[in-house]
Amino acid sequence: MSARRIVVIGAGIAGLVAARRLTQAGHEVRVLEAGAVPGGRVGQREVRGIRFNSGARLLYPFSRPFNRLLDELALTQALVPVRRLSAECEGGTERWRLELMPGPASLLTPGLSTAERLRFVGYSLRMLAARLRTDPDDACTAPAEDAETLADHVRRHLGPNVLERMIEPVFRGTRSWNAEGISAAFFASTTPHLIGRDTVYVLAGGMDRLPAALAQGLNVECGARVIAVETPASGPCRVRAEQGGVEVVHEADLVVCATEGSLAASLFPGIGAEERAFLARVRYNALGIVHYRLGRQVEPAMKFFTRTASGPIATWQQVPGNEATGQAPQLYAQLSPEAVEEAQAKDMTGRLHELVADRVRALYPTLDRDCTDLHDQWIASKLPVFHPGYGRAVAAFRERQSAARRRVYFCGDYLAQSLVNGAAASGERAARDIARHWADA
Repeated sequence: MSARRIVVIGAGIAGLVAARRLTQAGHEVRVLEAGAVPGGRVGQREVRGIRFNSGARLLYPFSRPFNRLLDELALTQALVPVRRLSAECEGGTERWRLELMPGPASLLTPGLSTAERLRFVGYSLRMLAARLRTDPDDACTAPAEDAETLADHVRRHLGPNVLERMIEPVFRGTRSWNAEGISAAFFASTTPHLIGRDTVYVLAGGMDRLPAALAQGLNVECGARVIAVETPASGPCRVRAEQGGVEVVHEADLVVCATEGSLAASLFPGIGAEERAFLARVRYNALGIVHYRLGRQVEPAMKFFTRTASGPIATWQQVPGNEATGQAPQLYAQLSPEAVEEAQAKDMTGRLHELVADRVRALYPTLDRDCTDLHDQWIASKLPVFHPGYGRAVAAFRERQSAARRRVYFCGDYLAQSLVNGAAASGERAARDIARHWADA
């Protein structure tokens, strides 16, 4: 394949993986990133000594291609296992252990009927069989479940108590999704590959090690906000970007758009009607978290809540300090989906602590004495939402992109799976499409 000049817009995981593969293939690749560092929603940040992730907090072990990528990046040895991940769940006056990885212990969840426990066993066996037809990197591999909401799916297959006491607290607490607003495709494509596993991972030193390893050896220009991309009928593509307060034009033979899907269409005034219609369907949920730095040590704790008991907080965590790493003791208060909507409606995205303060004091009565600082973290686009019917639209969009040579390719977790491994898989797909389409150029 002849070497091509390629501009990748966005240095999130999808863009970095695509850029890495294209560079390895001998192309001249430039990555333009609007942020100060590569990584997008995968990274670690620090504000006045308060440390937190920019988005993703965990890596799952079920993606073989992603595991091979970690091996390639020499990051496998940096994986720190988190085994038997569970949390206390609170529902009114009741409290119970909530298993975050499905398994036999899930059957001990109180409040389930005998029929629901039996249905849970049968459903788990069917999910195990579904490993052969589903891909945890790709929500589109569960097309039947794409048509119904997760709430309807769980009620139909498992029962209402399983939804209320097991599924809903986890999805609200880890992903800020309400089960009635998403399709069952994410659940049906990942659950088969979680059954029987009891371990997830974090990266020693922080999640930013992944984008840093991917960016090594690449030409990544941070602080470069792309304004528009011109794709004339002949001649090179022209990528207009604002860098250091000055507009710069980069010429390229091909462009890979690895921004958030909801922002992509605005960059391409000449995009086709089908692509524009699809990108208009892309949705992301927002997320708000208040991080508190404490002046005294705390015991580790993590708590989820049922919808009726959550109030403004869906997830509560106490994080002990660590003298060796300089980590101060912290509290983590993640807003419920309803509180996120309230923050948006009242223009309080920079004052999230005001929404949760009373609840935090109830959970941690000595807050006013122990808190030395706090930080409101607002993530306007946390995760792509695979709403009912969206997976089918994704599959059709990808099929069109893979069918014939083009000058602009799109990738991102919104085109695969709402996980880090989904973003990586989408970047790999875009690079493969380019290799196939331009092999004889």
